[in-house]
Amino acid sequence: MKKNVFLAFVATSLLMASCASCGDKKPQGLVLETETDSIFMPNDSTVADLQTFIYQGLMPMDNGTVADYILTIKSLGWEENGNYTVLSTITTDTAVISQQDNGESVVIVGIPSDSTVVIYQLISANNNPPVHLMAHGDSALVKINKDLQPVSKNAKHKLIRKK
Repeated sequence: MKKNVFLAFVATSLLMASCASCGDKKPQGLVLETETDSIFMPNDSTVADLQTFIYQGLMPMDNGTVADYILTIKSLGWEENGNYTVLSTITTDTAVISQQDNGESVVIVGIPSDSTVVIYQLISANNNPPVHLMAHGDSALVKINKDLQPVSKNAKHKLIRKK
């Protein structure tokens, strides 16, 4: 019995001495989790940086024409409110009309029939009527009406993400 107590005492003493000699060093074989290793903390250097999303394509306008449309949205993320700039160009038989608009982009996630739908509402600083665009994945936007239906049935009338 004395022999077992003595061995336990020696083992404990050796363990304490080895830990004391380490100083502030981490013991070998132990991995300490940091905040950046956590699944709850994204390890992305672009988090909280202003992102720029550029979409380009053909957009049906309210007056029945179709415009070449370049939409730039600046926000903290794909599903975050931000600011937008639009450059639209309408080409007719007699003229080329370019217009620029800017304002706030508001993101609406979910509708009664689908909680995963993402809709961008472009609220103009120039008092133009708001434009509603429904996201198709993260690579395309389609203009929708107040009933949440696409304004045009033409598959070419959508904005494709360029950047």
